[in-house]
Amino acid sequence: MNIKHIKSNPLACIASVGLSLGLLTLLASCGGSDNNAAVEPTPPPVVPTVPATPEVKIFDQSTAPDKLSDWHLVLSDGKKMSLNKGVLPYDLNTALFSDYAFKLRSIYVPAGKQITYKTDGSIEFPIGSAITKTFYYPKATGTDATYSAVARQNQTAQGDSIDLANNLLVETRILVLQPNGTWSGLPYVWDADQKDAKLKIGGADVKLELVGASGANEKFVYGVPNAQSCQQCHSTQSAGGQGILPIGPKPRNLNKNYAYSATLTKNQLVYWDELKLLSGFSGIATAPVNADWRDTTQTIEARAKAYLDVNCAHCHSSRGAAFQTGLMLDIATVGSSSPSTSQWGVCKKPLAYGGPGGAYKYGIEPGQADVSLLAYRMSHTSTGDVMPVIGRHVNHTEGNTVVRDWINQLTLPACH
Repeated sequence: MNIKHIKSNPLACIASVGLSLGLLTLLASCGGSDNNAAVEPTPPPVVPTVPATPEVKIFDQSTAPDKLSDWHLVLSDGKKMSLNKGVLPYDLNTALFSDYAFKLRSIYVPAGKQITYKTDGSIEFPIGSAITKTFYYPKATGTDATYSAVARQNQTAQGDSIDLANNLLVETRILVLQPNGTWSGLPYVWDADQKDAKLKIGGADVKLELVGASGANEKFVYGVPNAQSCQQCHSTQSAGGQGILPIGPKPRNLNKNYAYSATLTKNQLVYWDELKLLSGFSGIATAPVNADWRDTTQTIEARAKAYLDVNCAHCHSSRGAAFQTGLMLDIATVGSSSPSTSQWGVCKKPLAYGGPGGAYKYGIEPGQADVSLLAYRMSHTSTGDVMPVIGRHVNHTEGNTVVRDWINQLTLPACH
């Protein structure tokens, strides 16, 4: 290239710009100046800072904050609710029915601590543990703007988060094991923007409209329990008094696979053991297991027993709030003939319940669900008839069918 020609001909200089980046300094001399123009260095790209995940905070009942977000157990930006790091989701083989609400359950165990595994009854958590249960519904299209429209479905969803574009958060309940060794129950109700929830010690009412697949809608008032209601159901070891205990996390309920993510599905007890969360776990081969009430490959008796165990036995057991009724509906008693089948309702007259009269005389009339008080109370919602007495405002059609089918196939002697 002729450098003299470039200096004397500015147009030639301009035309040469695209020839090579290596001529940049030379081309800057066009116009008669021999000084090279300074080239400013390109600044590095700005990388947005990602806020650190907040660490879980545990409070006892006396210091419980007004906002759920202060615990850092669950996190929500209004678009997705997810569990915090170190908070582990779980599920149950057969779960308590709560007006068709979906539930995202989780446990938090302080670092370095372990759960004591027990095959009989509830496992034992260390001080500072917390159990959360978030109640939510798939969204639907309703008929009344004063009611939140939600889908009438039985849950199959798992994972560790909830998509809020398609689901409505209602409440999150926290059970926390306090320093004095007692559990405390705290209910939080989610705000309309779904970003946080407020503590409601006195409970709350939420107007919902269940929308079924067939188009049949059902309006009802969902009840967030108050502290007294927590005591009534969770006093599972003290005949309705003293302290409370978790109901669901028992080995027979936890012994199942869980889809933690799209790439990780494992038996929950095995996974907890791998995470060093369990002390005394002897392996899955000896772990008890309850049936899934929805699993038609299992016997109707196994499905009905599991359903009654989780929906009724927290009260109807020797150490539950309804022990004085003499009706025991726990997994070990139902179906047994020792000492008598009347223990679980067969030909057993109620001690206090008046009932509808007529042909309804016994808890269970073998082979006749239509006149069995157990089936009657499970399929009614009016005060004085409904069972369980709290936590249910609509009928669980599918669950009731399982119990009725089981009663109808019983071949025990008829009642007199």
